[in-house]
Amino acid sequence: MSRADKIVPYALPLLLVAMCLLYAFVDPVRVRFALPCPWKLLTGMSCPACGFQRALHALLHGHFAEAIGYNYFFIFSIPYAALAVVAAWYNFGHAFDRLRAFIFHRRTLHVYILLYCAWWVLRNIFGI
Repeated sequence: MSRADKIVPYALPLLLVAMCLLYAFVDPVRVRFALPCPWKLLTGMSCPACGFQRALHALLHGHFAEAIGYNYFFIFSIPYAALAVVAAWYNFGHAFDRLRAFIFHRRTLHVYILLYCAWWVLRNIFGI
């Protein structure tokens, strides 16, 4: 087991908690440190992650509908990302082997990438 494999399962939750605390107390709409989307700055089009910071802030305040309004795909991605993290880094005793096989299966990844790209196109066509 490498050093990173020993550190990541403990550092990741701390990093996630710190990020959630930051976005819970700081509104990215009102502060200047919130990073603008480089893709949107260059092209004027929204990337699939545009609105992520605002959606996270709204979600942490219990404003689910507002969070969806900022970025539909982010809300869809949260469970997938959480399951991927659990399956990859917290699979002690092989408790999540079936979950890992599903989450990282080639077809599952292809569907996720297809949905990601479709979201990118649709949000720019319909202005979502």
